[in-house]
Amino acid sequence: MPLKSKILVIVTVFPSVTETFILNQITDLIDRGFEVTIFSYVEPKNKVVHQLYIDYQLDKQTVTHFKNHSSKLKVFLKAFNFFRKHLKRIDFSKLILLLNPLKIKTSISILKKYYDLPILLFKDNFDVVHCHFGFNGKKVADVYELGICVYPKAILSFHGSDLTPSKLEMYKKLYQGVFKYFQGFTVNSIYLKDILTQINQSVQNVHLIPEGFKKAYLEQFAKVQKDNSAFQIVFCGRLINWKGPDRALRILKKMIDSGRENCILHLIGDGEMKEELLALSKSLQIEKQVVFYGAIPQEKVFQTMAKSTVFLLPGISELNTERSEAQGLVLQEAQFFKLPVITSDVGGIKYGIIPNETGFLMEENTENEFVEKLNMLYDKPELIKSMGEKGHEFVMMNFESSIIGKKLESLYLI
Repeated sequence: MPLKSKILVIVTVFPSVTETFILNQITDLIDRGFEVTIFSYVEPKNKVVHQLYIDYQLDKQTVTHFKNHSSKLKVFLKAFNFFRKHLKRIDFSKLILLLNPLKIKTSISILKKYYDLPILLFKDNFDVVHCHFGFNGKKVADVYELGICVYPKAILSFHGSDLTPSKLEMYKKLYQGVFKYFQGFTVNSIYLKDILTQINQSVQNVHLIPEGFKKAYLEQFAKVQKDNSAFQIVFCGRLINWKGPDRALRILKKMIDSGRENCILHLIGDGEMKEELLALSKSLQIEKQVVFYGAIPQEKVFQTMAKSTVFLLPGISELNTERSEAQGLVLQEAQFFKLPVITSDVGGIKYGIIPNETGFLMEENTENEFVEKLNMLYDKPELIKSMGEKGHEFVMMNFESSIIGKKLESLYLI
């Protein structure tokens, strides 16, 4: 493989507010000298753009599909602009080869795949195609099956939504081509690896590569002064039931009722539960002590973490799907900012903290014990400091993007 390998990264949405780990990984690859092209299926609906995306001018390296729009007219216009923009990069001989009337059935199948993955029409010779999420890997496996993808190496990263425990039987069929055509797989925790091996017990080349953060980027926010005017609790995640935002509100209420009234809960994120949570905070009479941020830029998230006291993530295993947090990079980011973390022992969370040293790992159905640990930290600022220092050291040794990048680079070179 040449020194400056060309990597094609395939994602669903880019840039995504909730998938900063992909952004961190891509920028680290660029720092290492790789030439990276990003193919994204969907334009982000949320216009929040992280500073790293701007700093690295990733708009120039991103190719976005034209098909995912509400009207046929818009799809047509987007397709026209797509081919006009990338005209010089397209190898039209690939389309001409489909005109053989004796192979019309095969040609139609191939044409459908080109429509689904138009970047395959580009002249670019990528050394590695790296797919994020199993369903994107399935699409690439299909084009290998048809013989129209000739990239030497295919890598697939599973992240959690693509390995939902309740769907194992479906995945056994869905990912058959993936296990046949991909040379390597990554998971972000032992929890996900266990699920993957339930789908395919003989799967080879599974690498544990967690999601990471960029120290050089986070350091600028670490200079923000702590806000000691109150006990500042941060929750950050999508506002959906298995992340536990409603539990965070109830935990805050119980803290206040126990006599720890000088508390503020910073609720960062957006999602289907937003209106329900606003109503709940009002019914609990704590609306003055809860700040709803919605979806905000990464920079604002880090500024809020840096000035806060503790991080709270009281997630659960979702009842119907059994889905839970696979890793939770936000926990490692919080520890970087020297926040003790109080979180549930679900999914792969336990692999991202040191229980009783960098935070507390709680049984998911014990809200009162969450309150006890928060009250302990409220009463013992020296414990906050010592846990925070240990947490920072722990994540720097295990989750900093340059460490993650070395593992990924080794995988590309195997």
